[in-house]
Amino acid sequence: MRFLSTLAANVIGTLVALGLVVFFFVFFFFAVSLSADQSPTVQSGSVLTVPLSGDIPERVTDDPFQKAFGGGPKYDLRALQTSLRKASSDARIEAVWLRTKGLSADWATLEEVREAVVQARESGLPVLASSGEFGMTEKDYFVASAADSVFTAPQSSFEYNGFGTTVTFFDGALQRLEVEPQLLRAGKYKSAGEPFVRSDLSAPNREQLRALLGTTNEQFMTAVSEARGISSEALNRLAEENALLTSAAARDENLVDGLRYEDEVRDRLRSLVDGSVGSDLSTVSVDGYQRIPVEDTGQSYTGSGQVDIVYAEGSIVAGDPDPSPLGGSQALGSTTLKEAMETARTSSQTKAVVLRVNSPGGSAAASEAMWRAVKRTANEKPVIVSMGDVAASGGYYLAAGADSILAAPTTTTGSIGVFGLLVNAEGFFEEKLGVTFDGVRTSPYADLYSTSKPLSPDERRLLGGSIDATYDTFLQRVADARGMDVEAVDQVAQGRVWSGQDAKEVGLVDTTGTLADAISAAGAAADLGEGPYRTRALPQPKTLVERFSEQFATQARQMWRSATTNALERKFWRQKQMLDRVVGTHGSVQARLPFEPTID
Repeated sequence: MRFLSTLAANVIGTLVALGLVVFFFVFFFFAVSLSADQSPTVQSGSVLTVPLSGDIPERVTDDPFQKAFGGGPKYDLRALQTSLRKASSDARIEAVWLRTKGLSADWATLEEVREAVVQARESGLPVLASSGEFGMTEKDYFVASAADSVFTAPQSSFEYNGFGTTVTFFDGALQRLEVEPQLLRAGKYKSAGEPFVRSDLSAPNREQLRALLGTTNEQFMTAVSEARGISSEALNRLAEENALLTSAAARDENLVDGLRYEDEVRDRLRSLVDGSVGSDLSTVSVDGYQRIPVEDTGQSYTGSGQVDIVYAEGSIVAGDPDPSPLGGSQALGSTTLKEAMETARTSSQTKAVVLRVNSPGGSAAASEAMWRAVKRTANEKPVIVSMGDVAASGGYYLAAGADSILAAPTTTTGSIGVFGLLVNAEGFFEEKLGVTFDGVRTSPYADLYSTSKPLSPDERRLLGGSIDATYDTFLQRVADARGMDVEAVDQVAQGRVWSGQDAKEVGLVDTTGTLADAISAAGAAADLGEGPYRTRALPQPKTLVERFSEQFATQARQMWRSATTNALERKFWRQKQMLDRVVGTHGSVQARLPFEPTID
C-alpha cells in the first residue's frame, strides 16, 4: 500500500513539474511577443486622447506582459507630462481631448497634470475636456478647467461641495479589549499614535489639518477663477449653497461651456482638426503615444548626458521589501534606494539626479541610511528633490540630503518629528483569554519590548531618551541642509505637517514646482542645455517574469526545506521568521505620518 501511495505521489509531482515548465515556456514566449510591440502610427490630423480616471501613479512598469495582465493604469505621471510636451511640437497632433471619469489621484498629482495641460494649451494646441454621462467631481473639474472648452453630458451630476478629511480613532475599541497603547513622541504636532490614544483630534492636529485643507481650497479656487473668469467669492458661494449642481446649473454658472453627448463632442473635435462631420476621428491615446520617440515629434535631446529620476515611493522600511509577483508594493526599502543612488552616482552618463519622493516616512534608522546615500550622491552630482503627494517625516528626512527641494503647493510635507508606539496587551491576555505570563531575566530591561506588561518609569525614560536623540539628529540634518540654526528648525518642526506652499514660506522647501520643473532644474545645473533631456528611471522595476521566477524559487526552497528538515527544525524556522518581522517594527523609532491625509 505504501508503494502505491509513493508511486502516485511521484507521478503527480512529475506531472505538476512538467506543467510548470510548459507554463513558463508559454509565459516566456508570450512576453517576448508582447515586447516586440511596435510604436503606433500617428496620422496627420490626429487627436491625443487622455483618459483621466482613477489614480495616476508615479510609475507604471514597462513590462508589456505585466501591463496586459496586471490591470490598473496604462500610463504614469511622467508619461502623461512627456506625451503632452511632445504633442505640443508634433505637427500630426492637432488637438487634445481630456476624458474625465472619476479621478481619485491626490491633489499634488492633479496639480502636475493640470500644469502640463496648461503648457500644452499655451503652446497653441487646442484642448477640450468632457466627462460624458459620468459627471464631474472637484478633482475631475480641477484638471478639466485648464482646457479651452469644458463639456459635460445632459442630466449628469456636477459635484462641488468643498473639501474635507476624516481621521478614524481606535481608543474606545482598544479600551474595550483592555489593550493599552503606550505612546512616546518628540514634537507637539506629531500626531502619530493619536488614533490609538484619543477619540478625537487634538488642537495641534486640528490646526495643521485645517491649514492643509486651506491650501487645497485656495489652489482650487484660484485655478478655477482664473480659468473661468469667476470670482473666488462667487465660487465659495456655490460650494456653500449649491453643493450638488446639475450639469445644467453648472452651465448656467459658467463652470462648463455646454452640455454635449459624446458623439457631439467628437463632432466638435472634427471641426477643430478640419475634419468633415461623419468622417472618422483619428485618435491616439497616451498609452500608445508615450512610445513615440521624441525625435519623431519635432524635438531633439540636448546635452551629452542624462538625468536619472530616482523614485522613493512608499512607507520606509529597512532592507529590500519583497513585492508580490504582480507588483504594487507600497514599501520603500533602504537597500533598494541606496543601490539606485549608487547606480546614479557611479554612472558616467548620469550628469544629474532628480529624487522623486512620495513617502509618508517610516523607520528612522532606514531614513538615516537613505539620507546618507542621497548626500553622497549630492557631493558629486546635482541632486534635486521633487516632492509628490506626500514627502513627510522620514520622506523629508531623506530629502534633506539633496541640493534643493521642489514641492507642489498641495504636497504634504514636513512632519519633522519621531515617535515610538508599544502595546501593552496584558489586560487583553489575562481578562479576555485567561493567559498569564511569568519568566526570569538577567537585567531589569531584558523584556523592555514585551507586549505583556506596561512600561515602567525607567523604561519610559530610556525610550524617551532614544526618541529625543533621534529627533535631535533629524533637526541637525535639516538645519545643515537648509542653512538654518537648529533652534529655528525646531520652531517649524515639532512634528508639524505643512503644505508645500506653506513649507516654502517657513524655509523647508526652496520653491514650488512639478516633476518636469525639477528635471529642468537638474539639467540646467548639469549644463545640459535647454532640454528636453534623456532620462532614466531608477530603480529598474523587475519584470513579471523575474517576479514569478523569484516567487517560484522561494516556493522551491520552502519545499526543499520541508523535505529535508524535521518537525522541530521547521518549527524553529517559522519562529525565526516571525521574530524577524516583529523586531523590524515593534518598539522601533519611527519617523512617519500617523496617516496620509486624504482630501476629498
